[in-house]
Amino acid sequence: MANKFVIEDDVLAPKGKIVVEYRGPNPFAFYSKISGLLQSIFQARGVHYFEDEFRWDTVKDPRQFLLRMHLEKPLDRFTHGFVHLKIIGEQPSDPKKNGAMFVEIGSNINTSFPASTPFQKLIILPFLWFYNMTFYNKVRRRYMQVFKAGVERLEAELRSIFGIPMRERLT
Repeated sequence: MANKFVIEDDVLAPKGKIVVEYRGPNPFAFYSKISGLLQSIFQARGVHYFEDEFRWDTVKDPRQFLLRMHLEKPLDRFTHGFVHLKIIGEQPSDPKKNGAMFVEIGSNINTSFPASTPFQKLIILPFLWFYNMTFYNKVRRRYMQVFKAGVERLEAELRSIFGIPMRERLT
């Protein structure tokens, strides 16, 4: 049995993620800017930024790299916003030579309510479900709009850094 009642919303639904491709000199340059960009765009601090995986192959040239990182920002007592990045690429030993980078950006909003005791499961959870559907849903939707705008700004900043034209948006 779960100890929490969790509602997870994909901010970028239905697509689920934004993908940016770059081919050109020094693709790894983005790494040094990403923490500051995330903190600036989402008004977060360093304690909200996590590097989950960092792989760098120094054996061959071009050097391949894989980075996974995320931002987890508490929005209120029950809700956290997440931005996930996965960066795969190759960086030549000479940064002026062309390399490649693929960035996947995803985001979701998680709302969790405690449900560890039988009292919480039988009495409080139905009330929380009703509260969420009638009142709190608007708050969560506003958080989703803020994070979607932030992810779109992150994409624009990334494209600006590397001189990649913006993609057309249908919505």
